[in-house]
Amino acid sequence: MSMVQQISRHQSISVAARRGTIVRVARGRVWLTRHGDLKDYVLNPGDSMVLEGGGRVVLFGLAEAFVQVDTPARAPGAWAGLLARLIWMGERA
Repeated sequence: MSMVQQISRHQSISVAARRGTIVRVARGRVWLTRHGDLKDYVLNPGDSMVLEGGGRVVLFGLAEAFVQVDTPARAPGAWAGLLARLIWMGERA
């Protein structure tokens, strides 16, 4: 499922995310914080972030922004991530 959301400056939105959700910033600048994560992130235009775990994600507009959130129909399993890394490592050899 894909969602495009406009976030005004100083506005926040909360989304339910699952493992494999991708947050992309098309325009503007957002501050991203995740439940249970001690680190916060600032995403600029063109930045994207793949969420490794599920839970609530809060996006706060540091400037007016357009954000796309792509949530997979099913969260990828641990084996999918391991397989992708092995294929990537094999391509580098």
